[in-house]
Amino acid sequence: MTDDLEDARRRRERRRATQPVGAFGVVGGKKARINRALAKVDEAAERNHPAAYYAGKVPTLERITMALDLCELYGPEVDEALGGEEPMVDEWESGVRVPTFPQIQALAEMTGFAVRFFYQPPPPPITSGWICGEDDCAPLGVKP
Repeated sequence: MTDDLEDARRRRERRRATQPVGAFGVVGGKKARINRALAKVDEAAERNHPAAYYAGKVPTLERITMALDLCELYGPEVDEALGGEEPMVDEWESGVRVPTFPQIQALAEMTGFAVRFFYQPPPPPITSGWICGEDDCAPLGVKP
């Protein structure tokens, strides 16, 4: 009798839905296919009409600073190359001014980063690791 009871419990467990009762929406592989299709539509919209795609979006200040620092671009030459005057880029980095889409395109061309890079969320802060100088190394987050 207990074997029959165990068999019945196992069959019932196999029949149970993987989601709780009352859950709605698309699940599993179908959701992944939908997300892939939406990503392709998004990429096509960005590729075919970039100005319209980024209209209303604001570039991320940290990413502008990161791109300029990684490419070692500093000074009024950068402002002039981007079609402005000093302190235009400094004001972008501080959030006083917002660059236009053509300015971001010029910055992307100058730095070698994709336009999309400048509109992504800021990168997470580095909280662990080591920083080394000429004298010695110290863990990040620890004041000397």
